[in-house]
Amino acid sequence: MLQEEIGDRASEIIWRGRQWIVTNFGLETLGDPFPYEVAATRLTEGWQGADESLLAWPMELAAKTWIDYRDFVTAYLVALGVHQEAYSPVDVATIKASLNEGRAMWEATKAEMLGEFDDD
Repeated sequence: MLQEEIGDRASEIIWRGRQWIVTNFGLETLGDPFPYEVAATRLTEGWQGADESLLAWPMELAAKTWIDYRDFVTAYLVALGVHQEAYSPVDVATIKASLNEGRAMWEATKAEMLGEFDDD
């Protein structure tokens, strides 16, 4: 396994995407444009938004404009598989609903950003 210095600790890289990695710690960005990390124990935390039945991380990260959401989804699913002993259990329907809702939010955010640059 690869090792990478992340912050003050070394993490073993289990899976590497374009922007996200799954490590022995949990889920992390590769650092650019912003360092971001989610401990394995927090992967299935509930969202404190309008629909509290959804998971926090797919929703929270969907609102960030710098995110490669497709890469995040893959990394999130890998992290859920790798770290299933670390987090509170959650049903597949909740995971699916959270990822679908997050993707819709991310696409709307991207479309809104692109609309800001229209000359109309």
